[in-house]
Amino acid sequence: MASNDILRLWRLAQIDNRLADVRQRAANLDVGQKLAAEVKALEAKVAEVSGAHHALTGESKDLELANGGIAEKLKRIDKELYGGKVVSPKEVENFNKEIAALKRQSDKNDERLLELMELTPPAEETAIKWTRALDQRRKMLAKRQVEAKAERTELENEYKGLAAQRPEIAKIVNPSLLARYEGIKAKHAGIGMVEVNIRDNTCTGCGTHLPERTIQGLKDDKPMACETCHRLLYYTEGAV
Repeated sequence: MASNDILRLWRLAQIDNRLADVRQRAANLDVGQKLAAEVKALEAKVAEVSGAHHALTGESKDLELANGGIAEKLKRIDKELYGGKVVSPKEVENFNKEIAALKRQSDKNDERLLELMELTPPAEETAIKWTRALDQRRKMLAKRQVEAKAERTELENEYKGLAAQRPEIAKIVNPSLLARYEGIKAKHAGIGMVEVNIRDNTCTGCGTHLPERTIQGLKDDKPMACETCHRLLYYTEGAV
């Protein structure tokens, strides 16, 4: 086999190898998957701590409203009790019982309000802290997605440029050698030919140490394949 045939095939293989590399880089492109997961987790955390804060502030408002209602009721009872309308001892006793019950409830509410005054500020600080963390991650995610979009565009352009070169190069490759190469390439994720590492005579595709007969065949300009991964081999000293 003339060395020109192998050289032409190697030119084609280099295009295909670069195409495979672009596809792999596109598949592995970081579009912010990790950041998106962090955002989702932070959203759940923010919902949790914000909910806790809102529950405390809501309870405080409810208790304040309740105490306001109690104060109004006490005023009304006081007006009725000392306005001369109530004369029956039984009515007076009932009013006094109601007043005592309302004051007990008001005292209980006040006690809880004092607790809430201590609990609410830390809860608010916690909610603010996690909300800031969420905002930061969202900005980081948005930035990564913009960068990923630009990177994907670059990869697409690189792929189109390489793909456009392939037909002309394939035309000048020995047909039988091309057919053999295409069959191998189809079985190995688009990589049908790899270079031999001349420092230790290993296949750069799978790392296998190549036997002397394979190396000699390459030096004799024969199309040789790795016996392990079955890809065709390119040996610089054999093709030049």
